[in-house]
Amino acid sequence: IETQSIIDALVRLNSSGFLTINSQPRVNGVSSSDPALGWGGPKGFVYQKAYVEFFTSPANFSKLVDGLQSRKSISYTAVNQRGEVHTNLNSPVVALTWGVFPNKEIIQPTVMCKESFMVWKDEAFALWQSQWESLYEPGTPSHSLLKEIRETYYLVNIVDNDFVSGDIFSLFDGLTESSSSA
Repeated sequence: IETQSIIDALVRLNSSGFLTINSQPRVNGVSSSDPALGWGGPKGFVYQKAYVEFFTSPANFSKLVDGLQSRKSISYTAVNQRGEVHTNLNSPVVALTWGVFPNKEIIQPTVMCKESFMVWKDEAFALWQSQWESLYEPGTPSHSLLKEIRETYYLVNIVDNDFVSGDIFSLFDGLTESSSSA
């Protein structure tokens, strides 16, 4: 339900070779009882920064870098299977989700941690082989494509720190119409 507000953008990204695996829309002071976005106790308010995580080809990542570097509100980390890292993070941890509730301290259940992302990277790339490549005979076009993805693609996470009026998906404007899926 949470991704309903960004589903069209996610479809556009996936159709253009930005293979999304995790995402959330920005939220600014939504009631904690909201059926789609709420969480925590009653009479609270929730906030979250837009976030998207995906695999993409080196060519797609290269096209995206200018937009990532020119937007002050954007934090990103990208890494390939070989461990080549591109990032603009100045802090090891970025808050993604938090809530304000009566008579409680601010609750912050979700963060993006660069160190954890680097650990997840190993598992994420291994899954291409153990869960997908292994379904196909070596040498087949499907096996070769999945192996190419595992060996060459970047795992990327992007956070738009402007939870009030940011537009994380505008980073992809001009890329999604002309990008290929590999």
